[in-house]
Amino acid sequence: MSASSFAYHVGRSVGKYKLESLLGRGGMAEVYKSHHPELGRELAIKIVHPFLSDTPGFLERFRREARTVAALRHPNIVQVFDFDVTPDGLHYMVLEFINGQSLEHYLA
Repeated sequence: MSASSFAYHVGRSVGKYKLESLLGRGGMAEVYKSHHPELGRELAIKIVHPFLSDTPGFLERFRREARTVAALRHPNIVQVFDFDVTPDGLHYMVLEFINGQSLEHYLA
C-alpha cells in the first residue's frame, strides 16, 4: 500500500467497538472516537495505518507502546484498555477517551 492510502473507518466496527468519528491522524495512525455498546462508554481507538504493517519491526514497536502505556498509571496519561488485530489485519489500541481540546490546540 502507498502512503496515500490512509484508512478512514467511520461507521465501521472494530472488534466490539463502533467507530463514530475521526479525532486525529498522524504519520503512524488514526484515532477515532468510539463507543462500546455493552458498557455504554466512549473510547478512543488508535488504528495503525495499514501500509506500516509491512515495515520491519513496526508492529512490534506498536505492541511495545501498548504494553508500556498500559503499565503506566498517572492522571495525565490516558489508560490503554486493549490491543488487538482485526481479521482483515488492522492493528489497533483501545484507549481512554478524554473529552476536550486537543494538545495541539492547547499548545497554540
